[in-house]
Amino acid sequence: MYKYLLTATTMAIIFTGCIPSTFQQSNLDVSTQTEPLRFSTNRSTFLTRLESNISKERRNEFIDEFILKSDIQCQQYLNNPKKDKKKSKSEDELYMNIAQTVSTVLGLGYITQVAQSIFLDDDESSKEGQKAYENALSPEIKKGVEIVRERYAKKIKKKKELTVKKYNSNQLQEDINIYDKQCNMEYGLIEINRALKEMQNQMRTPVYAKPAHKINLESVKEKVKNVSKQVKQKEDNATKKIEPIIL
Repeated sequence: MYKYLLTATTMAIIFTGCIPSTFQQSNLDVSTQTEPLRFSTNRSTFLTRLESNISKERRNEFIDEFILKSDIQCQQYLNNPKKDKKKSKSEDELYMNIAQTVSTVLGLGYITQVAQSIFLDDDESSKEGQKAYENALSPEIKKGVEIVRERYAKKIKKKKELTVKKYNSNQLQEDINIYDKQCNMEYGLIEINRALKEMQNQMRTPVYAKPAHKINLESVKEKVKNVSKQVKQKEDNATKKIEPIIL
């Protein structure tokens, strides 16, 4: 068994909670971004507009409308089977890290080995295993996305107290870009990892001191165990079929 290392960025996100923004914006048009967002809130039906000379009152009205409608659109995007499902390498790393934590907690070493075997390879059987992981953990991943965005929404709403000089349209647009970026399954995986690590670190603390997690971690552990068991069984069966007959 070997330990697969996460990228420095992913590790920083999991253990510090810091989610770096790669977006630099000089105006209010999202379409001018050099790095296009995978999800972008459609503002065509908004009652309020984000203008450069916006008043504090209108800015705050826009914030409320944006968060409400963006959340609805994000849910639709995540539930849409036709959306771009292209995964990044860091997503594979996050799945493996989830498996490794569950493997440690349950004391089942094969879970880590199975995850590594399917997420480090790119053949057809590995893709099937990856899909099984994605389908099984989909509800918890979406919940993770919801939690991440809810956390950031509170930060945006808190800025409603500021004047337009201290929190202007360009600064709000930067927050909007980050909020849209977080409507991504990768952020849900990051949140599951964070919750699992917290649970692992608190296993020796008194029960009454353990906080309730918004993600059902018992469900995560059970699903990871079941998927790993199924994949391992398929691999074992495939190995038996190709074993040479010794006369």
